Amino acid sequence: MLAEAEAAADLLPPAEAEFEHEQIEAYRSTHDLAESLQGAVSPPLWVVRYGSMGWMASNAATARTSFSEVLKVLTHVGDFIARRLDGLSDPRSTQAVRTWHERDGHDRLRVIEAATGYPPELVAEVEAVFPSLDERDGGKLVSDELLAAARLVGPQPLTTLRPIVEAVRELKKFKTSGLDRLAAHAAEVIGSVADEPPFAQGHELAGWLRAQPSIANGSGRVNPDELLRSWGVPVVDVALGLPNVDAIGCWGPNHGPAVLLNSGRRHASNVGRKRATLAHEICHLLVDRATSLPLVEVLGGRTARHVEQRARAFAAELLLPRELAGRLFLSFDGDDDRAAKSLRARYGVSSAVLGWQVRNAEIPLAPASRHFIERLIGE
Repeated sequence: MLAEAEAAADLLPPAEAEFEHEQIEAYRSTHDLAESLQGAVSPPLWVVRYGSMGWMASNAATARTSFSEVLKVLTHVGDFIARRLDGLSDPRSTQAVRTWHERDGHDRLRVIEAATGYPPELVAEVEAVFPSLDERDGGKLVSDELLAAARLVGPQPLTTLRPIVEAVRELKKFKTSGLDRLAAHAAEVIGSVADEPPFAQGHELAGWLRAQPSIANGSGRVNPDELLRSWGVPVVDVALGLPNVDAIGCWGPNHGPAVLLNSGRRHASNVGRKRATLAHEICHLLVDRATSLPLVEVLGGRTARHVEQRARAFAAELLLPRELAGRLFLSFDGDDDRAAKSLRARYGVSSAVLGWQVRNAEIPLAPASRHFIERLIGE
């Protein structure tokens, strides 16, 4: 992970590269416990949260388990260290023990800062938009869907953050038993291809879902909005105020599951883009609620790359499978423009999705047709 991040940073202009390398080092110092041993050299021991799961990795082994189990183990380690230091009179030991025992006593602003990743000065500006952050779970301050939304859209001023948080807050909690049953089977599908690249996982999942009853109509068209409605998942058009955000998927103990579609994006004039966005969110609702993602997913926000790669591949394959796209495109005997218009209308896909699916079908194309497909991808 670090090697890939550093290689990508090296390709940027010098000022941007310097900033990215600073971010990488900040990530390392936060997640590698060996970095906390000032004045000592220790092998790395990484602890990384992955939705509701947690990764722990050393030079010798890597393990994944529930994040609650990771916290339990870390708590035992902290208690052990506190017992070793208890009774020592030097200031560092005394401060360390006191800080450990007071770790659950953070005030409201500190909890918001930790949950959102916002700098303290910005937390002071935006904290008023989080009225649902209260004392619960035995008097401890906890995170929720609103804080998760703020984290994934990144640091935003109050005027931008308020409508986003309010849109999530207005969502009710919905029962989605049909979706939950599908999600249980979807987890098995993903488990069977867990070692495959993200795009291959997305393709496998989309093929499985298309094979389920009442997913595709007689002509093979899938309507994501109708699927979501049949599962009890509302799709709400909201002006989110961020031009780079397509949608927000929300699920958690207090809100959702639901999809907030950014009416400020190009969805209003591009039906294919809207359908692809909704299909993208279906992937997250099926396989990422319980493992990969927190209580909110922001399409266009700060979501893990491999999770987004899987969802993008799933969306395209659900709407128009590669094999079908390639076969039907060839059936127009070189009339590429007519083929594109027909397939876009029949399957409700954008030019870009059609182009990618025909290209990924790996069918023999004349040079003129290859250029035509590349133009579609660029639209």
